[in-house]
Amino acid sequence: MVRPFRSETERYWEYSKAGEFVYDHPFLWGSKRTGPDLHRLGGKYPNLWHYLHMNEPSSMSPGSIMPSYPWLLTQDLDTATTASKIRAMQSLGVPYPPGYDLRAGDDLRMQAELIAGDLVKEGAPAEPGKEIIALIAYLQRLGTDIKVSRR
Repeated sequence: MVRPFRSETERYWEYSKAGEFVYDHPFLWGSKRTGPDLHRLGGKYPNLWHYLHMNEPSSMSPGSIMPSYPWLLTQDLDTATTASKIRAMQSLGVPYPPGYDLRAGDDLRMQAELIAGDLVKEGAPAEPGKEIIALIAYLQRLGTDIKVSRR
């Protein structure tokens, strides 16, 4: 969350708006900074950048102390409970449309195939059913509800 303080808006630009958190349950607002702010990350880097960064962070950010997450590239994403997770989130007030639990898996697969296809086109040996694909989809979504222009 980018707070409305001068030091943060100068560094991260526009502060966070309430509408950007509509799908966050529970809300994870806090005040401690550990690592870079990811709130406006969506669309900032291509899919391949995220893929390579998670496998070996220093290859994309020289001097990075972030650990590597190579298992994300090989571990299968478990989607068996996706529909029940959607229903649970709906019960908490997340505004998914009625019946979305029945088609969420299809949307997930379609998005995964697009991301994996893009990665393969760029030379990465990506498969749609891997955890890295879901993480890239999440990262590419961050901050895209309310896009702001850089000053």
